[in-house]
Amino acid sequence: MNINHAVLEQQTFGRSKFAEKKPIHIAFGVDANFIRPMGVAMTSIIDNNSNQSLIFHVFANSIETVDVERLKILADAEEILIHLYLINQDVFKSLQTTWNYTVATYNRFIVAKLLYPTVERVIYMDADMVCKGGLGELVKMDFEGNIAMVVHDQGKFVASHMRTLDLKHDRYFNAGMLYIDLKAWNENQISEQAIELLQQRKFFLLDQDALNILLDGKAKFIDRRWNEICNMEKKSSRISEEAVLVHFASRNKPWHIWCIHPEKELFIRYSTASLWKDVPFFNQPRSYKEMKMMGAAMLHHGNYREAISWYWKYWKARKHEKNNG
Repeated sequence: MNINHAVLEQQTFGRSKFAEKKPIHIAFGVDANFIRPMGVAMTSIIDNNSNQSLIFHVFANSIETVDVERLKILADAEEILIHLYLINQDVFKSLQTTWNYTVATYNRFIVAKLLYPTVERVIYMDADMVCKGGLGELVKMDFEGNIAMVVHDQGKFVASHMRTLDLKHDRYFNAGMLYIDLKAWNENQISEQAIELLQQRKFFLLDQDALNILLDGKAKFIDRRWNEICNMEKKSSRISEEAVLVHFASRNKPWHIWCIHPEKELFIRYSTASLWKDVPFFNQPRSYKEMKMMGAAMLHHGNYREAISWYWKYWKARKHEKNNG
């Protein structure tokens, strides 16, 4: 598996309005299904960092022509730089995927290899995030000899999950935001080691688990406001005032029609302000798994009749798929 030749095509849009300033580099790894939320994330970053020089790096397995045009318009209008890299989807075809984790999750392994040494540091972000504050403080932090800066993952599963991975430093991070020292990352061959590890064994959380093993004791843990998880499957989950980067990390996303969590308004606000404002939300569940999620969402919010209806649809669709599988 040669990740050095994973890029099929590269395009650059826009220009920086702050040529004299040191730029903040931000990278995303996506496929066509996540271009819209990525566009919303980019819109929120631009809105909250108007005094910064921003360079976005988009590593996409697939992208529609209309979205390429939107990225070009965004770059020109906001006077920022956007580098678009079209990735060979076959590069990671041997690695594990799930119904909600596609091979695009592995695009982060290409980032360090491709950007260094031109770029020294990069903020890698999942596309299901929204920025509501400035990134200037983050990029000024000292790595203190570590390879990356990360944030503790949140949830009851973390303690037991750490034991399954045999982590020596009793810490587990969410890989949705990684502030990476690219020189250290490459010198330690993190991308190569992660791919080798993923080929050797299966992990519950795929590349996130592999990175936690490889960066055990080599990552600086920073405040949760740099990757604050808002779980849209939990009615009680709320976004704090201090949060800078909000991560909608659960299976329910704010652009799903079955997501009725009140905190989705943050995503909707920036979606409405973005070039993707006319792209419709998912109107109906497309699989029996999504039907189950729709039923669960209705149940959590007390809509019992709707919950029963969707659980019945889920049961029928699941039975049909198994009988015809």
